[in-house]
Amino acid sequence: MYKHILVAVGTSLSESALTTAITRARDSNARLTALHIVDQTPWWAVPTAESDPDDTLDVIDDHARAVTRYAARLIDSAGIDGVARSVAQPLNGVSVGELIAQEAKRAGADLIVLGGESDTGWRHGEARLRDVVCLHARCDVLIAAHAPAPAAFHAEKEMESIEARFAGSQGRANARAAHRQSAPRK
Repeated sequence: MYKHILVAVGTSLSESALTTAITRARDSNARLTALHIVDQTPWWAVPTAESDPDDTLDVIDDHARAVTRYAARLIDSAGIDGVARSVAQPLNGVSVGELIAQEAKRAGADLIVLGGESDTGWRHGEARLRDVVCLHARCDVLIAAHAPAPAAFHAEKEMESIEARFAGSQGRANARAAHRQSAPRK
């Protein structure tokens, strides 16, 4: 039985991972940590960075908060002990997969749950995310089957809301908030 499960969450390929991790945590009476890795230079930010870098950073922060809030709501509604948090990917060349494995070790997780990837899925260089995590993890790694879920619709709507706020934010003062961690359930 597992005592602490870490699940990697994001806007793609993580709905099945989060659902699987919640089920495993409930079955094992384990603590659950939903981890979102914040890419400080995502591909979609390149066009917006030309207009205002501060607004781009605000959108990245809003995106991270939306993903973290969504995961925290699902954990809370499942009634299990858990937390959702974001960690910024350092610009020192550490890959997302390495960072997930490092955070799992730091949290004391004995299981990492990842979403399934298709052959055309995201890759770091030529290595698949799951291969990098498995190479660096010091615990079990479970790859959740990828299946579209209706709850993903809500995450898309939240992203549309963030994008709309970004479009209307031209000229606002730089007010970036630090990434926050949801409070653990007692």
